[in-house]
Amino acid sequence: MSDETAKTTVTDVDRAREQKLLESSQQGDTKAYGQLVRAHQKRLFRFIMSLTGSFDVAEDIVQEAFVKGWQAIDRFRLGYDFYPWISTIARNLAFNHITREEKGQSLDTLKEAGFNPMSDDLGPLDTLLTAEGEKRFYQALMALPGPFRTVFVLRHYENMDYASIASYLKIPPGTVDSRLYRARQLLLKQLEDLL
Repeated sequence: MSDETAKTTVTDVDRAREQKLLESSQQGDTKAYGQLVRAHQKRLFRFIMSLTGSFDVAEDIVQEAFVKGWQAIDRFRLGYDFYPWISTIARNLAFNHITREEKGQSLDTLKEAGFNPMSDDLGPLDTLLTAEGEKRFYQALMALPGPFRTVFVLRHYENMDYASIASYLKIPPGTVDSRLYRARQLLLKQLEDLL
């Protein structure tokens, strides 16, 4: 069996297992839903943390998203993946929070709380070479206007393609392209002395 076939088989098995957990959850099985939560909570937390810039807020939003997901699980359409559905709930909660207040914690405070932006688990976005560069990058990312930051995070942290981002945010693909371009330009301008 080739590596590619093995990956496909594992993915298919994981997807089939997730669908069974979703079916059980819809029948009121809280343990099955708990397994779904455990399977997706770290990824969802990284996504929301990247949007809000606040460790505590991200924790609260992720917890609230899973509670709302449980309350609406009977409306989930079986056959679809769980993560895009639950991440949409969390993203909407994060957007609501961001519009209410634009405050965030410093990167030093986040590190004290246990967040490690240098972790390999953050996704494909390459980490900057120095601690100062890392801190400056996250400050610049958090300074981006919400719509630009969201598209940037979805593309670089969630590895979503342009069409998926457009569908997820319910905006035209051209808007995704222009927001991503603008986000990169703003980040480059903020970090030009480091580059």
